[in-house]
Amino acid sequence: MAVERYLVTLTSEDGEEHDAILHIDERAARGRERRTGRRTAIVHAHGALGNFLVGTLRFLPGPLARAGFPVLVVETRMANVGQLFGGGLFDDATFDVHAGAEWLRTNGFRRVIASGVSSGAALVIRYAASRHVPYLRGVIALSTPWGLPQSMRQRSERYGAEPSYREMTRIVRDALGDPHPAERDRIFVIEKTRGPTRTPAHSEVYTYRTWWSTRGPNALGAMSFRQIGQIWAPICLVQGSGDDLVSVGETYALARVARRAGNDQVDVEIVPTAGHLFRGHEMAVINTVTRWLRDRA
Repeated sequence: MAVERYLVTLTSEDGEEHDAILHIDERAARGRERRTGRRTAIVHAHGALGNFLVGTLRFLPGPLARAGFPVLVVETRMANVGQLFGGGLFDDATFDVHAGAEWLRTNGFRRVIASGVSSGAALVIRYAASRHVPYLRGVIALSTPWGLPQSMRQRSERYGAEPSYREMTRIVRDALGDPHPAERDRIFVIEKTRGPTRTPAHSEVYTYRTWWSTRGPNALGAMSFRQIGQIWAPICLVQGSGDDLVSVGETYALARVARRAGNDQVDVEIVPTAGHLFRGHEMAVINTVTRWLRDRA
């Protein structure tokens, strides 16, 4: 039986509805359950704008499903226009991850792994740290920044972003204190924040509120180094050595924080020469994650 894909509608605790896609090979899932006694599935969060096309590892869910680990890929409220319409607030997006985890649990998966890439990795780390979910049995974080605010500040300084990080902090702080609520959801563009040119590929777009919730200096929930020490479940940090957005040093530093907090089940997996989204190194990532799942999940 091939991997099948189903569109699922999730309703979060605060009433927000989001789409998700379940990737599942029923035969493989049943076979793994017979062999191990475990019925495990993965809830996965994208990076970037968090939609089904951008910022995700589209090569990963199918092979994991064929290995007996169904994957529910969730579009969170940060997806698509969430950052532009003001609804894409980082901490609130943990409700969407939890809705996916609960959907898996109520559909017979007694063990759930939370997985994410880039800002999605920061999101699932925040989710795992902020909730006690007994059936959450692990976290897979790929290309995880030390902290989203710290990452943006570094990139802004490296490429000479306009406005600069310091200027953005002042602008947004003033806007959030404005008595007119509409000012908080004004849209703005930061140029040269992901590269040296003013092209869309090297720019980012937010509202004042969505920037503050993910990239502002007080966005503590988006700082993975402040969250990862509160996770009790096994953690797998996967990082490409050629990543130009997140350094290998950040990954090792996150692992040290988690271990010092008492988690003795923290694994670091480095994919040689791979970039941020692992293009050209897909099989290495698939094999690494599958091996970890078989060992830990």
